[in-house]
Amino acid sequence: MKKLLFLLPLLLVGCSYLLPEHPYYLAHEVELLTPDASERWVYFYGDPMIVELEGQELVLEARPSRSPWAVPGALSVNGMPLYRELLPPLAPEVTLEATPRGYYLRTRTDLLASWLFDGEAWYKLGGPLEAGQTAYLRPEPARPGFGHMTRDEAAVLRHEIEARARGRAVAVFERATPVHPPYRFVPAPWVYRRASLRVLEGVEMVNLSAPWRVLAEGTQSAYSGRSPYVALACSPSAKEDLWRLAQGRRVPRPPLPPAFYKQSCIAGFFWGLKPTGGYRVKVRDVAIEDGSAEIYLNLISPPPGALTTQQLTSPYVLVELEAPVRFAYFYDQKGHALGRARAR
Repeated sequence: MKKLLFLLPLLLVGCSYLLPEHPYYLAHEVELLTPDASERWVYFYGDPMIVELEGQELVLEARPSRSPWAVPGALSVNGMPLYRELLPPLAPEVTLEATPRGYYLRTRTDLLASWLFDGEAWYKLGGPLEAGQTAYLRPEPARPGFGHMTRDEAAVLRHEIEARARGRAVAVFERATPVHPPYRFVPAPWVYRRASLRVLEGVEMVNLSAPWRVLAEGTQSAYSGRSPYVALACSPSAKEDLWRLAQGRRVPRPPLPPAFYKQSCIAGFFWGLKPTGGYRVKVRDVAIEDGSAEIYLNLISPPPGALTTQQLTSPYVLVELEAPVRFAYFYDQKGHALGRARAR
């Protein structure tokens, strides 16, 4: 017992290094990069106090606000619901091209996610993309949460983007890294979170009721052949087999997503084993007519001298088709036939 009493003060001293000094605060910043300006919004949380920013005093107080920019629990900043700075606009790093049944996205910066607001509802365009990538995207209904922001902050940003859209379609891209350097607050915040959103206005809408969608794509399928393999699965057991082939290397293997259409088939293209990373399969377009589907693909190889992972990969793509479909024909970007699959 005496030993425990002797150790207790040492334990308390050690724990003190894990606790923030008081008063303390948190700062959550988001860049809103629009065609008109580069806006920086900062929300503060924690103890009321005074923070300095380049000689300017920011008085943080617990004062309720009815402003549409207000976030529950955030401190007011000099009487305003947040700190906001307007800077000149920056050229966008992403381009979005509408096609009859989806979008081509080209990016020069790493992205965490891409979203679309059509003037009434939100859709998810796609997940993470690396700089230099080109992807074919199909919108699917979903409400953005914006990963580096709290739920309440994301709700305020959604409302702001919707209000500015004025019924027009806009695309929103979550950048992996902010453009501007972090603010130098004095004292420094205990936690400083940062997010960056690129907004493209005047996006052309496409037919979201097209009879197909990309179900899954990747580079780590369980297919181990060297030559391409194609399949068309329409029965429940055939769909499970095809999904297992595509996702067999993942542990645990995710379940087959529910069908998007009342009656559906899944067309699969497996490129075969590749010696390194950098090989990808992307869908360019799909045409369904008279019970047959023509699937046009982009087969992407790493450029000469590119840095790639030195491991075997097995690229694939799965496309869900609105049934009935009896045959699926696959073509590359040059129009060369890659294979034909009969429904199972």
